[in-house]
Amino acid sequence: MELPGQAASYWTEISRPEFAPLAGGAKVDVAIIGGGWVGLLTADLLKRAGRTVAVLEARRVAAQVTGHTTAKLTSLHSLIYAELIRTVGETTARLYGEANEAGIRYVEQLAGERGIDCDFARVSAYSYSEDGQKLAAIHEEVEAALRLGLPASFVAGPPLPFAVAGAVCFENQARFHPLKFLMPIAAGIPGDGSHVFEQTRVFDVEPGNPHRVLTDGGTVWARDVVIATNLPFTLLGLHFARVFPKRHALLASRLAAGTLPEGMFISVDEPTFSIRPHPDPRGDVLITVGPAFKTGQGDTYAAFRALERFTRERFQVEEVLWRWGNQDYYSPDRIPLIGKLSVTTRRMYVATGFSAWGLANGAAAAQVLSDHILERPNPWAEMYDATRYRLRVTGKALLSENFEVGKGWLRDHVNTWRLKDVCDVSRGEGAVCRHHGVPVAVYKAEDGSNHYLSPFCPHLGCMVSWNSAEKSWDCPCHGSRFSAQGELLEGPSVRDLERRSEE
Repeated sequence: MELPGQAASYWTEISRPEFAPLAGGAKVDVAIIGGGWVGLLTADLLKRAGRTVAVLEARRVAAQVTGHTTAKLTSLHSLIYAELIRTVGETTARLYGEANEAGIRYVEQLAGERGIDCDFARVSAYSYSEDGQKLAAIHEEVEAALRLGLPASFVAGPPLPFAVAGAVCFENQARFHPLKFLMPIAAGIPGDGSHVFEQTRVFDVEPGNPHRVLTDGGTVWARDVVIATNLPFTLLGLHFARVFPKRHALLASRLAAGTLPEGMFISVDEPTFSIRPHPDPRGDVLITVGPAFKTGQGDTYAAFRALERFTRERFQVEEVLWRWGNQDYYSPDRIPLIGKLSVTTRRMYVATGFSAWGLANGAAAAQVLSDHILERPNPWAEMYDATRYRLRVTGKALLSENFEVGKGWLRDHVNTWRLKDVCDVSRGEGAVCRHHGVPVAVYKAEDGSNHYLSPFCPHLGCMVSWNSAEKSWDCPCHGSRFSAQGELLEGPSVRDLERRSEE
């Protein structure tokens, strides 16, 4: 059965400027790898401070994670503040809330100063429970947030068209259109020695003075380097072993006139769903998000179907218009890793592990990164410190996640003999099997032709699995994803799946 809606993100359905790829080389003060939310905001801040920058994007700017977001600008991140107070202390929890509130204000300020029409509006955000089993946790979260100076209250009946036992409410949060906001930002970066390069894949960074950023279009020399690519491709800093990939299914649906809820919502029950309306001149749209699941594991088709059932059961859906997936990297202590790439590197920086809350955090991250480079103090730098190891808080989760990754890698390499010897694949589908005794990832196109690929991710050699809903090969270890024909969609890998001969 076909999944509903067009397979594309609602946010990307606007006209966007195009930027030429790098051809030859460039010399700048700062090279920023990744042309998404954090990369573009950081580039904008640095250029305004008088630095020359080069933004290097492997595909299209803002078309990856940023173009697939839910676009909630909020400091209410489900239930987090009571947990942060218990695990990392009240001071750190307060800084986390302050940074996210400041991130919202920064986006509003920038949109106002530059006259950017991005559908920005202040609205309330809610973390709610339908069945009431987490009502005590909701009350605890309200108390914790109020202690930290956040705009929290308990609401018995948030504005939803179905029964809810209660919710945390944060007033004066915001929703907006992320690409309408970012496109003018991106367009203003080139010039006066600065650049935006699309379709330019970075393969490596050779540390030095200056650093050498090696790409498929030439070399960029830069005093400072920022890696803002969801997960860094470099092994420096070991971020691949410190944050963990999960995906979500998303739908954008048109509702019956007059039934769109006002506000932004996320359930705290299991499974967790997120709800976020957006005004559209063609008819208002409701964006719903399903529970997080580990990349490369589980039934992605079932995830989209479950999300569709949730949406139709609770809202008056006239039509599902778009469907897409998004990928986030989760930090075990729920605080992103932002700052120095590692304790041994100089003038190299990173932003990763946003745990599905990357917009307000990301706006704060751009300020932290630019202050590092400009050698200015920042009140949130220590809280976000990317070189931190809070093993008392994160040690168990790090050990468990990496043990599972290692066990999966070993199982996949030792048990290849258990793969099916016949690659019997339906049209439009893929499977990992054995072809002439060799493990392959085979995709059968709609025309009946087979595409044979290595099933091992070029990043660290884990075996990919077929994503039936999004027609991609996904790595369950560190989240690299590839098209059905093996083209790299998102890292940390920097190379396509190796093609295998049909013979």
